Amino acid sequence: MKVTREEALRLILSHVKPVGKEVKTLHECYGRVLGENLFSPEELPNADLSAVDGFAVVSSSCRELPAELKVVETVEAGKEPVAPIGPGEAAFVMTGGIVPEGADAVVRVEDTLQKGSSVVIEKAVKPGQLINYRGSEAKKGEKILSEGELLTPRKVALIAHVGIYTVKVFRRPKVALITTGNEILEPYHSSKPGAARNTNYYLLKGLLESEGVETVYMGTVEDSPEKLKTVIEEAAENADLVVTTGGISKGKFDFVKRAVPELGFKVFFNSTNIRPGRPLLFAVKEGKTLIGLPGYPAATTVNALEFLLPAVRKLAGRSDVENRYIKATAAEKLHSREGRVDFVRVTIHQENGKITVKNAGSQQTANYTSMALCDGLAVVEAHRGEVKAGEQVEVLPLSWP
Repeated sequence: MKVTREEALRLILSHVKPVGKEVKTLHECYGRVLGENLFSPEELPNADLSAVDGFAVVSSSCRELPAELKVVETVEAGKEPVAPIGPGEAAFVMTGGIVPEGADAVVRVEDTLQKGSSVVIEKAVKPGQLINYRGSEAKKGEKILSEGELLTPRKVALIAHVGIYTVKVFRRPKVALITTGNEILEPYHSSKPGAARNTNYYLLKGLLESEGVETVYMGTVEDSPEKLKTVIEEAAENADLVVTTGGISKGKFDFVKRAVPELGFKVFFNSTNIRPGRPLLFAVKEGKTLIGLPGYPAATTVNALEFLLPAVRKLAGRSDVENRYIKATAAEKLHSREGRVDFVRVTIHQENGKITVKNAGSQQTANYTSMALCDGLAVVEAHRGEVKAGEQVEVLPLSWP
C-alpha cells in the first residue's frame, strides 16, 4: 500500500480530529491553541488618548504662529480631565493621558516654549495630530483572534490588552511513543556490536513537546509480536495518537507492520515515495490514530517533520498545520532520482538578499550526523530527477536563520 507524499499527508490530515477543549486563565495559555473566536469586549482605546507628552490644544487657535495659549490643566495618565478646553487654552497631557473635550490636536513638549502659566506653540498644528482616538485600535465586538491560532506570548498579551482573562483552548494532545527493536540501547548503556542508540525517542520527544504536545513514553519493546500488541493497545487506550519507530519495513522481525492490523486498526498505507523514509505506516481504529515511523533516525526525522508534526498540529486544533517552505537557489547540483521525492540535507546561505543552498555532507539514510547538523531539507520533487546549479528549489528550514 504505497502512496505519494501528497496523498499520505492528505489521508493523515483527513482522519486526524482535534481533541476536546477546556477553559484556562491567561497564565496557563502560553503555547496553547485557542478554542474559540475572541472579540474585543470594549473599544480600544476607550477614550481619546495623547500619543506623547505634550499640550492638548484647539488647532484653530494655532493658525498664526507663534501662538501663546493659557495652560489650564495637567492631565495624568489614568485620570480624567477636569473640564473641556476652549480656544486660546491648552492642557498638559502625559503620554496615554485622556485628551480633554474640545481639544483636537496634541503638540509635543519639545515643539513648545514654556512662558509662565502659558505655553507658546512654535510649529504648525494639524487637526488630529498625535491623538490615538477612541476605537481606533479595535471596535467593540471586533474579532481580534480566531479559533485555531497558536497563543504566542504576544497573542496572550493581546487578550489581556482587551480585558479578557479566561479563554477556551484545546487541551494538550497526548502522544504515546513506542520504540521497537532488540538492538536499541539507551545512551547511558555500554555500546555493543550491532546495537543502535535510542536516538528516535529523544528526537521525537523534543519535536512533539516543542509543538505543545504531552508525550508518554511506553518504552522500547523487543521484537515480539505479542508484547508489541500489548503495548500498542495500552498506548491507544491512554493517548490520542500512537507513534512507533521501527518494525514497518519488509524484514523478518518487522512485527509492527503485522501487529497493527491484527489489533483491528485499518491501515491506509505503509509506504510512500520519499527518501529518506519510504516506510511509513498510517492506521486508524475507533477514532485513534497510529503513525509508524521507520527505524533509521534520519528517515524518522524526515517523516516526523513532513507528516507527524502536521498531524499533531491538527490534533491540537491548530488552523495552520502544514510546514512553511522557503524558495532558494541551488549553488551546486542536488542529486535525486526521478520517481521519488528526495529530501536533500543542505546548508543555507544568504548574501545580498539571495538565498542559496549546498549539499550538507552525506545523504545516506544510515547517516544521522548530517541530518542533525544540516540547516534544512531541499525538496526535490519526483518529476525533476535532480536540481542543477542555478535552479530554484523549495527548502524546509530547520536551523536557519
